[in-house]
Amino acid sequence: MESSSGAETKEAACGVTEETKQDTAAAARTAPVLDEIRLVVLGWRWPGKSLTGNTILGREDFRLERAAEFCVTRQTEVKGRQVTVVDTPGWFSAQDTPPSYKQELVKGATLCPPGPHAFLLVIPVGMFTDIDRARIEEHVSLFGENVWRHTIVVFPWVEALRKITIERYIRREGQNLQWVVDKCKKRYFIINNCVFGEHPQVGRLMEGVERLVAEEGGHFVPQEIVEEKKVKDDNKNPERDVRELGARPKQNSGLSLSKAVEVEPVSSEYV
Repeated sequence: MESSSGAETKEAACGVTEETKQDTAAAARTAPVLDEIRLVVLGWRWPGKSLTGNTILGREDFRLERAAEFCVTRQTEVKGRQVTVVDTPGWFSAQDTPPSYKQELVKGATLCPPGPHAFLLVIPVGMFTDIDRARIEEHVSLFGENVWRHTIVVFPWVEALRKITIERYIRREGQNLQWVVDKCKKRYFIINNCVFGEHPQVGRLMEGVERLVAEEGGHFVPQEIVEEKKVKDDNKNPERDVRELGARPKQNSGLSLSKAVEVEPVSSEYV
C-alpha cells in the first residue's frame, strides 16, 4: 500500500495539493467557461516545450526535434472546450537566436486569431541562472510588454524535485527565477509530461487559463494595436481636444487609468 507521504508527493508532481484543490474549486465558481481556448507555447530548444504541447493535445503531434524552425498549430478538445495549441521555435541556450527564428516566434501569436488567451512559458525544473532569465526576457519581450499579463509559467519534469515543493524550488533558485514568476503575476503551473490522456491536470490548466482571461479582461492583444486603438479613440472628438488645449491639466487622469487596469496578483491559484 502506498504511504500517505508518497501519495502527496505524486499529487504535488502533478500540480495537486489541498490548497490547489480549494483554490481551483473557488475559482471555478467565478471564472467563466470558454468555448475555445487559444495557447502559444514558448521555451528553449529541448523536448520540454513541445512535449508539454503534446501533453495538452493528448497525442504526439509536435515533433521533438531540436531544429524546428517554424510554428506548428494543432487542435484538440478538453472537457468540451476547443483548444488550439501553437508550438513555436525554441531559442538557444548559449548562442544568439537567428532573426528568422525570432520573426517566426512572434508569428506564433497570429496563428490563433483573434489572439492567444495565454502564453505558456515552459521552464523545465533544474538550475536557473541569470543567463536563463536574460534569454527569457529577450524572447518573451518580442511580443511587447503586455505579454507578461497573459503568460503562465509551466514547470515540467517536477518529478526531479522529489519531496521539494515547487514553491521551495522557486525560492531556492533565487531572484532570477522569482523575477520571471513575478513578471507573470505569480501565475505558474506544474505538469507531468509522462502522463497522457484523460488526466485531470490538463483540465486544471485550462481552468487556470480561464481565470487569467477573466482577470485580464480577454485575450492577448499586441501593444501596437492597443496604442493604435487609443490614438483612434483620442481622435474621435477633435472639437473636445481643441477646447481642452491650453486648459488646466486633467487632474488624477493618470491615477484613474492605473486603477482601471490594476489586477491583484494571484499567488497560488495556478499551481
